[in-house]
Amino acid sequence: MARFEEQRERTTSIPRRASPTHSGVTRVSPVLRVTRARRLLGLASTVVLWGGLGCGGSDGIDDEDVPTITVLVDGDERALGPSADDNQKFLVFLAMVRGYRSPTNRLASRIEYSEDLREWTYRLRQGVRWHDGVPVTAHDVAFSLDLYRHPDVLYAISQGVGNIETIHVQDDSTLTISWSRPEQGGLDGWTQFFPKHLLEDLDPADFYRWEFWKQPVGNGPYRYVRHVPRTLIELEANPDFYAGAPRIERVFLRLGTSNKLTELISGNVDLATYLEHSEVRALLADGRFRIYHSWAFTEPWVIHWNHRHRFLGSTAVRQALTRAIDKVGIRRALDFPDELPVVGGLSPWDRAPRLYANGDLDGGPPHDPDEARRLLEEAGWIDGDGDGVRERDGVSAEFALLAHDSGVMSTLETAVLIQDQLREVGVRMEIQVVERSVARAAYRAGEFDAEMNSFQNVPSQLLRRDFFGPGSPIGYRNVEVVALLEALVDELDPAIQDTLYAQINEILERDKPLTFLFPFAARYAASRRVRGLEDGMHPLEYMEELWIEEGR
Repeated sequence: MARFEEQRERTTSIPRRASPTHSGVTRVSPVLRVTRARRLLGLASTVVLWGGLGCGGSDGIDDEDVPTITVLVDGDERALGPSADDNQKFLVFLAMVRGYRSPTNRLASRIEYSEDLREWTYRLRQGVRWHDGVPVTAHDVAFSLDLYRHPDVLYAISQGVGNIETIHVQDDSTLTISWSRPEQGGLDGWTQFFPKHLLEDLDPADFYRWEFWKQPVGNGPYRYVRHVPRTLIELEANPDFYAGAPRIERVFLRLGTSNKLTELISGNVDLATYLEHSEVRALLADGRFRIYHSWAFTEPWVIHWNHRHRFLGSTAVRQALTRAIDKVGIRRALDFPDELPVVGGLSPWDRAPRLYANGDLDGGPPHDPDEARRLLEEAGWIDGDGDGVRERDGVSAEFALLAHDSGVMSTLETAVLIQDQLREVGVRMEIQVVERSVARAAYRAGEFDAEMNSFQNVPSQLLRRDFFGPGSPIGYRNVEVVALLEALVDELDPAIQDTLYAQINEILERDKPLTFLFPFAARYAASRRVRGLEDGMHPLEYMEELWIEEGR
């Protein structure tokens, strides 16, 4: 095992082959492995924060003159547990690290790892206690990881845990984890850890039904106070938090849904996340609010083409459709900033922000409707009857795009813009809006024409989901791409990684199994009374760093 060096508190560097220093210590730089952009952005829930110093009303919220924020979450009273797919859990529980572009240690004070990235050692921050006063130890971390891997639990959200081979607790503050393959980020920033002394005697078969999730004992900046079933969860600032008690003293998680725009404009809400474009447009004209953006490259937004479809099964057709889509125009129409890059293929998720900022990554073929028309005509798709839709052998150039109304990336408005752009080249696209769960089921079964959704940009995840193999949901198989992805999983040299990515993208550009659009993105609006927010910060993950401007 290689020798180690203490991790810097903030870093945007990437793992590289270690080189010895004059002191003989191997210098390596840690990164945070973000396996799902939804984890980075918390895109699975609709969140609204009610501002104000002491919210009153008939819902049980006390009218006290203390800094208070109320958060509307899409869930029930288990919203702080492992089954919740949003960032509110980090109000109560500490992950090892936090953030993506600038990872910061949280529960971990130091993270050390071997040159081959198969062995990671975590040294826990001293003085961190569970909210019942019991010290947090490495035994709690090991217990949680073993629990995730229990056959009755199999916690799918925590990616990478299933590849753990051994967990060795060295002492109360140190443990070493060995993985079966190189693990480029170790334990990611989405994994919660739980108090062993409170849970070790509970039945793992009831894991997701434990009453503990309704009244959790965590170790984060806020601690559980009470809950009203199907109504709210009350949290208070943790005075024993290692970084100091948060300035916002109370957080109420209101359980349900609401009209975000109405709540913002009416003054009942300080902050709302995951806004649609129409909501952003209305708020841009209101001087009481600021708009913030956040995006991640771990799951770029793409269109999946079903190769079994009688129109979309042609490579020339998919090439034509890609050139007919004006990504830059869509970005402008949806009021996303110019800094939001257009995506042209797979990229190293950990270095993608810097590579795109430096102009080192290709955004894909430019918008060229004339070339799109030429490709379609060359493939035999002609508008012979003048109805605006091309045909070939009695088959119309048309298909249905499956879209779920997620509120992310302004999905429906993006689909409508693409529909208009394809109409200009003689292709009819119907938009089918369904529930997210329905869209997922149809996609897995291959029962769709095309689907707009996110696409995993982590090689190990692509292999696990068999996107390019026999089980490909879009009917596209390519053994060469699979082999290149296999090589990427074990490759640590950035220069060689770039070569492998270039080879993969050359194949994807040739075959066009899918069309890349943008990084996974979200927008939120905050009242100017809420301070401390910046682009890229999810408010629920950074709540202890925020404050409310004094006065109303």
